[in-house]
Amino acid sequence: MNTVEFHKTTTKELLAIKDRVRLLISHWGEDGNYQEAVLKTIIKRFLPKNYSIASGFVIKQNQERGSHEPSKQIDILIYNNNFPVLFSEGDFVIVSADSVEAIIEVKANLKNQNPEKVIRKANEIGQFIFNAKSNHLKPLFNGIFSYVGHERLRVLDSENLRIKIRNANNTINEDERSHLFKVNHISFNKDIFYKFWNTRDNDRNGYLYDIEDLSFSFFISNLISHLNEESVMFNNQLWFPIDKEQRSQII
Repeated sequence: MNTVEFHKTTTKELLAIKDRVRLLISHWGEDGNYQEAVLKTIIKRFLPKNYSIASGFVIKQNQERGSHEPSKQIDILIYNNNFPVLFSEGDFVIVSADSVEAIIEVKANLKNQNPEKVIRKANEIGQFIFNAKSNHLKPLFNGIFSYVGHERLRVLDSENLRIKIRNANNTINEDERSHLFKVNHISFNKDIFYKFWNTRDNDRNGYLYDIEDLSFSFFISNLISHLNEESVMFNNQLWFPIDKEQRSQII
């Protein structure tokens, strides 16, 4: 059995559904709802049953009793079903920060949508959620998923991208816990994947991987690993069928 080809079918399916929608709707790039819905459908198949996936907001209580503050709207959030939900209607929810395990910003083409600005916004949302949690030991999965864009990007041409990520991180680096909530996973397209390894050294712990047709799958596998690390690590080669370190560049 070919595990690599199995994971590549995830990429093929995501792009096929995207193209199917585009044939019916001319403004795919302008309507994020469809982009999010396609990705949600795929991710939901892999989720452990104690987690749910939705769009919505996270609410933080203020020191003043009876007062609260909402986050910006989140394209995709994954929350633990063992926690209560403040509001739920269809696949839209409003939850407290303690239940949130992962957030994902979804883009049709990240390259055309100002990557630095997108990363900065995701960092700010991550900071808002993480600082509202009672448990500050476990990192937050903070991801950006782009269907296309940066097609010509290769790991050896990553200096410009490193500058964009560093500039976006400058606004939250003063927070000593920023390594626990800032953007740590990005799929730039079907081939290019970025991962920030969780350490306090915020400058040189991001890696760019050139993994043809496997970026989407590795994004999802890292998400599932975040939710259930023990099982994924025990079955590591099933979830990560190639050695991506051979195709990496520190940025």
